[in-house]
Amino acid sequence: MATREQTDKLLKSLKRIESKLDMIVRLQKATMPKPNITKAEKEILKLCDKKHTIQDIMKKTGKTKTNVETLLSNLRKKVLIKSVKIGDKIVYKRI
Repeated sequence: MATREQTDKLLKSLKRIESKLDMIVRLQKATMPKPNITKAEKEILKLCDKKHTIQDIMKKTGKTKTNVETLLSNLRKKVLIKSVKIGDKIVYKRI
């Protein structure tokens, strides 16, 4: 079993790695041409502010869960968003 100190060191290392990965994604995104996004994707993208869950997005847009999940997946593939766990919720963040 890991000690508290070992766990803290591991968490710090993971945060550094995540920070570096975020930087790589931003650099990659800066060198890539802007992806074409649909009107529906743009509507969803505006709600990717680290506050909205899938259910919130469904309520605000009137779209079905399947439709929202598909649009979020498309935005992820275009490297425009990522999912983030905050507390017990999964929300979405623009990159």
